[in-house]
Amino acid sequence: MRNDSVYKELYRKLTVTPTGAPSGEKFIEILKILFTPEEAELAVVLPFMPTPLAEIAAGARMSESQTERKLSKMADKGLVYGFEARGTPMYLLFSVVWTIFKFPLMSNVSDVDYDRLRLLWKEYLAEGLGGDGTPVPGEKQLPMGRVLPVQENLSPSSKVLPQDLVYSFIDEAEYISVGECSCKKTVGGCDSPSEVCMGLGHEARYLVSRNLARRIDREEAKEIHRKAVEAGLVSVTSNIKEKINLICHCCPCCCAQLGVATRHGRYDLAPQGAFYASVDQGECTACGSCVDACPMKAIEIVDTATVDLEKCIGCGLCVSACPSESIVLFAKTPPPEVPKNIMEWTEKAVQVRGVADEFVKELRVRSKK
Repeated sequence: MRNDSVYKELYRKLTVTPTGAPSGEKFIEILKILFTPEEAELAVVLPFMPTPLAEIAAGARMSESQTERKLSKMADKGLVYGFEARGTPMYLLFSVVWTIFKFPLMSNVSDVDYDRLRLLWKEYLAEGLGGDGTPVPGEKQLPMGRVLPVQENLSPSSKVLPQDLVYSFIDEAEYISVGECSCKKTVGGCDSPSEVCMGLGHEARYLVSRNLARRIDREEAKEIHRKAVEAGLVSVTSNIKEKINLICHCCPCCCAQLGVATRHGRYDLAPQGAFYASVDQGECTACGSCVDACPMKAIEIVDTATVDLEKCIGCGLCVSACPSESIVLFAKTPPPEVPKNIMEWTEKAVQVRGVADEFVKELRVRSKK
């Protein structure tokens, strides 16, 4: 393929993923910063599901050794996921949000113009991403993230499911990593802690193996979480019940998910919450501490504090901030539907976006033309 056409073909491939891809020449420039023309050609061949190296090499019409060298370099940039399954090298291409956006900004390789990359992504985040294949404006999309509430602030009377307990995920993880938040590195909108993006399990191993993050133990993970909560950050994970692979701590001034809601009014795309804040009007002193603490602009003072339940994500930060202890978190009834695992979430997400048929085609190796 010619240089320009291969990037356009890669863009078309990325638009049929569960989260789509931003449109416009800026995104084509992002792809050119991240992928050499040869890497872009290989990415077009590469499926979005784990595939043996031999199959990828056959589709790319290269030797296995040459293919593996290219894929390894792409993995160092955070563009592909590589691992071994029973001694067989496996690779898959990442989609855009939380992967091609997130991981490359955690990398540090010599041939990437990180200053230009951050500037382009900052412009997209300020615009709410926007364009064909993305959630703004107007496109329906399954929420990518799920809020993990401040565990200490959960009401004893609420039915709390295991999937909502942040410390249980940390305790169960056999491998944990932490790296700098890509949103914070890109936007730089506040002075809150930036090394707050935690990987769990296989993702953590991948990030550490590619020098995108450092390994930590459970106690350090819990301490990072506690300090993030004290700084007013929202704990967000994948919108699945089992085998979550990340816990990030987000602020509305930098975070793509929170920002698309608070800056662009797309609260339907905010991380999904299983709880809501309730104010005891008799105890509330209308001090306004909860208004300042709420990352979603969901609280206002009308004689006393009033919560907009359409905007509230149940993070619990207002509970921590309330000096009169007049705010309580309650579980939503019925609880929001949460996909069982990443496969179920992916299936539902492409159906919601109306790209299921096109996405299924990209789960197989393409043969190089």
